[in-house]
Amino acid sequence: MKKIMFVLLLSTLIACSGGGGEKKTMMAPSKGLPSELLLVVDEGLWQSDIKDSINAIVEAQVPGLMSAEKMFRVTRIFSKGYSATYTTFHTKLIVRLDKSLKQPMLGLSRNEYAVPQLQLLVAAPTKEALREFLPKNAEKIIDILTDFQIEMRVAQLKKKFSKKVDDDLKAVLGMSIRVPDNMRATKKGENFLWGGTNLLEKDLNIVVYTYDWHGENIADAHYFANKRDSVMERNIPGDKEGQWMETVREKVNNSPLVTCKSCKLNGKQVVESRGLWQMRNGALGGPFVCLSRVDTTANKVIVAEGFVYSPSTDKRDLIRQMEAALRTLK
Repeated sequence: MKKIMFVLLLSTLIACSGGGGEKKTMMAPSKGLPSELLLVVDEGLWQSDIKDSINAIVEAQVPGLMSAEKMFRVTRIFSKGYSATYTTFHTKLIVRLDKSLKQPMLGLSRNEYAVPQLQLLVAAPTKEALREFLPKNAEKIIDILTDFQIEMRVAQLKKKFSKKVDDDLKAVLGMSIRVPDNMRATKKGENFLWGGTNLLEKDLNIVVYTYDWHGENIADAHYFANKRDSVMERNIPGDKEGQWMETVREKVNNSPLVTCKSCKLNGKQVVESRGLWQMRNGALGGPFVCLSRVDTTANKVIVAEGFVYSPSTDKRDLIRQMEAALRTLK
């Protein structure tokens, strides 16, 4: 296998960065299930206490879900078993010792053996150095791997998407978005569009809307949830009177169960928000993910949110599909 030469991984490659070109070569298509990760690790490391630090990365939980789900489907092999069978996996994490190094490193390569493909190498000269390095860089490693998982879905959406949702969003807000092609139901509102599948399971939904901005901190969880709830009350009612979509909150102090973080996406500063939604006075609910950004020219906040309803199935791949759709908004 080719040696990866990058000594340091640039900070622009961490979560929410998106993008990255593909080699224009005749390569085999990569293989692997959605969210699958091939872990290649030295057997000696796996049999040591460093196994716990590796598991903290590959068994990390998806944030913002109602029940625990792992970020990845992990297939693990030892370094000595790495063969041509495994070279075309789409997402690979390699953890090994390399005595030639002077310090620990993260190395990244793309499309080395197949397209699309990401291969992330974590190497250190000693176990002691690796033991210290892994926990400090766990979040960065997880972000890189999940970002690529979403990036692959973005590429798929650009090839096959719902023209109905895209056309209606252009009519309502003058914007464009790529969502899964089975999302063909829409509802228009004032500066608002909903699109969805209208399914009883694995139901995918997206909303895009704008509202006036007067300098508020859109990364504040309370502000975000209050604004979100006011928009949903007007536009996403339930079947009965007194029902509408709302953000799940703590029962004791009414604090929204929402996390907000600022990051860069396609060169623009955005706020990523995750939380749970429920139907007020109803039984429906599920996770949502949202991207918001300020258009300072128009003094507007642009919001794109994906939410899912699938009470009997895992939701990781569904919400990740919605994350990919949000990134296509133009």
